[in-house]
Amino acid sequence: MKNHLRHLVTGYILLLLAITTHAQDTTRSRQDRFFGRNDSTRRFSDSTRNPNDTSRRRGGMSSLFADSAKLTTSDYQLQIEKTYVILDNIENKSELGLGIQNVKEHLGDTDSVLAVLKDNIVNNSRALNLRNLQVFRSLLLNMQRELKDHREILDSTERRLEGLRSTMKTLVTDTVLRQLMRDTALRQQFGPQLKDMRENWRSSTRHLRESIAAINLLQTHNSSNAITTAQLLEKVNTLLNTSATRIFGKEYNYLWEKDTSDLTASARSSFGKAYEGEKKALRYYFKDSGNKRLFLLLIGFLFFIWIYRNIRTLKRLHAMPVIQDLGFEYLPSGYIVSSFVIMFSIAPLFDLHAPAAYIESMQFLLLIILTIICWKKWPRNLFWYWIAMAILYICFSFTHHIVDPGFLQRSWLILLNILSVVFGLLFLSKMKEHLHLKGFLRFVIMLHNVMNILSILFNIFGRFSLAQIFGNAAIFAFTQAIGLAVFSKIVMEAILLQITVGRVKRGVHTKMDYQPVLTGFRRPLLFLVVVLWLIVFTTNLNIYTTVLGGLTTFLSTPRFIGDASFTVGGVLLFFLIIWIAHLLQKYVGYFFGDTGQDDEVRDKGQRSRLLITRLILLCLGYLLAVAASGVPVDKITIVLGALGVGIGLGLQNIVNNFVSGIILIFDRPLQIGDSVEVGDKTGRVREIGLRSSTLLTADGAEVIIPNGDILSHQIVNWTHSNSHIRLEMELTVSGNNDMEVVSTAVKNAILASDHVFENREPQILFTKVNENGFDLKAYFWCEDVLKADEARSAVLLQLHDKLKSASLQIN
Repeated sequence: MKNHLRHLVTGYILLLLAITTHAQDTTRSRQDRFFGRNDSTRRFSDSTRNPNDTSRRRGGMSSLFADSAKLTTSDYQLQIEKTYVILDNIENKSELGLGIQNVKEHLGDTDSVLAVLKDNIVNNSRALNLRNLQVFRSLLLNMQRELKDHREILDSTERRLEGLRSTMKTLVTDTVLRQLMRDTALRQQFGPQLKDMRENWRSSTRHLRESIAAINLLQTHNSSNAITTAQLLEKVNTLLNTSATRIFGKEYNYLWEKDTSDLTASARSSFGKAYEGEKKALRYYFKDSGNKRLFLLLIGFLFFIWIYRNIRTLKRLHAMPVIQDLGFEYLPSGYIVSSFVIMFSIAPLFDLHAPAAYIESMQFLLLIILTIICWKKWPRNLFWYWIAMAILYICFSFTHHIVDPGFLQRSWLILLNILSVVFGLLFLSKMKEHLHLKGFLRFVIMLHNVMNILSILFNIFGRFSLAQIFGNAAIFAFTQAIGLAVFSKIVMEAILLQITVGRVKRGVHTKMDYQPVLTGFRRPLLFLVVVLWLIVFTTNLNIYTTVLGGLTTFLSTPRFIGDASFTVGGVLLFFLIIWIAHLLQKYVGYFFGDTGQDDEVRDKGQRSRLLITRLILLCLGYLLAVAASGVPVDKITIVLGALGVGIGLGLQNIVNNFVSGIILIFDRPLQIGDSVEVGDKTGRVREIGLRSSTLLTADGAEVIIPNGDILSHQIVNWTHSNSHIRLEMELTVSGNNDMEVVSTAVKNAILASDHVFENREPQILFTKVNENGFDLKAYFWCEDVLKADEARSAVLLQLHDKLKSASLQIN
């Protein structure tokens, strides 16, 4: 019986152990399904579980005396909230944004264009001329740059998604969540939250997995297109080399020989296919470069707003007659059309790798705008010569589509060349004073005539492709030069208008010599004009990409002097930025009407702010020049160390003057326009520079004083806080022995002057009593120290008149 009872108790114990084990396995499997863990993760969880954890068996009063380090309900709730936030963040950040969508759409467009280009380059290469190949090359180069940008976007997105996946892995191994899922009581307590968190986990995991897969597909697609683009570009470069060799050879019979060439139907079909391929490529380019044209429109709109506001200011101040004698030609009446001239003229700068067709379209629009703006601005003869050149421009544009030039087509091209030379010479003879940059235009027109003559010779001797290239490049160079001449004139007029408006707003109506200012702006403007013209000219000669590539290689190739390395481009960029910074700091005041030539300074604070602005522009210019030049910082440190030794030995005065100039600018013991005494020098402060300052004396001399000498001397500033000055006059008055009568008469006479400060009563001091009068000193305050001599003279005249009427005499 005892054995039977012993066996029964043992069976009950084993049954209870089996039930407990099953419950633990069920809990663990639920936790694994929630986090998506595998067997290895579960084994890791079991191995890290505390074997001494008996929290589920504890109850009653024992929990009251439990370890204080045990997690409470609030701890679990806080961890659940943190997990919710992390999962929501993962789900939100795993969404692919608009940038990835744009990449996807662009890759789809690239596929269709690459298919067209591949079909033409690989299967139809014999029908491609030099122009087709240049268009294809420009497009493929643009594609290469865009695919590289796409790769950077995709790689950065992949790194972000991998970071999110790493965050999810940390949640799987979180000990608090694992303990929460093992405890039955806690699972029941936080059941609704855990259920929602499980759904959130599954959603975040699914979205993250889909996003990573989509990014991987796009990376593969992008890489495939990059490989295809590189292969096609290599093929195009090879075809360009062979085409360049072919066009210099004899393509057709001499003009006097019988034409024996005849295109077959298949050849014409191939040329048509090449033409259609070029059109599709250009449509893709125009679609892809829409943002650049929007930016170009924005610049034109800002120029329009700038000119419109200045014109409106002049009308509001009734100052429009001020600009009548300044030689304005295109402004202010044509400010709307002028905005389009600005926009189309600078278009080549916004896409240095644009195909020739894009440049030609911008040129054609500029041609239309120039015709509109010059209708009433130019003499009739000059305008009609321009119309003739515009018609020739259109005719030359159609010569690109001649695929089988016979005698008539070649004769037609020769006729266009002759007419272009004739009207070019007529235009040159009539332009005279009606166009800006006459020297530049004269050079371009002569080059235009020479290129047309060469085109005729190439045509006669069977080099028809060269004849086409030279003829088109000549007429395009001519029209571009005329457009840039008008562009430069409009820019100069806009600058002059801004200076005039600034002066009018400051109340300055004196005449000014604007020529030195315009001369200062003419050089950088001419540099910009030449760069724009060269871009268009080399593009039409089909050598722009080659020239740009060679120039880029020359400028970016590292060169060494000892251990120091540099590039020619970095050196040129360094000096260019410094030159621009000095130009801006020199002329920035003109845009606010401060020319530095006004005798009256109405706002000294504005001039001080302009002085600080000039200093900031110089400092930024030098810092930007150093950063843009690519000079290593350690090399600069060495140079500065050597410079420090030189400063200690021989440049002390220069550095002293430079630092003193900065102190004068910011401490402002004197400002531009102040009347000061520095040592034995007296005058108005004309200029404060970094090295020296200039005083303008009453005699008109300009005294240049080093800034170090200014700070080392006592400075008497008559206009530091106000412009008042007390004047003294010694008088001998006769005709009355009553002091009160004489004093009152003198005071009234002084106060009658407009130069006397009325709020401070004149002071009369008697120094001697005479038989029929008094010797006295009169003290009074003048409102403007710069007009002290005028005030003294005016007061003396008032004393003479007033005292004479009171029967008093001044001796």
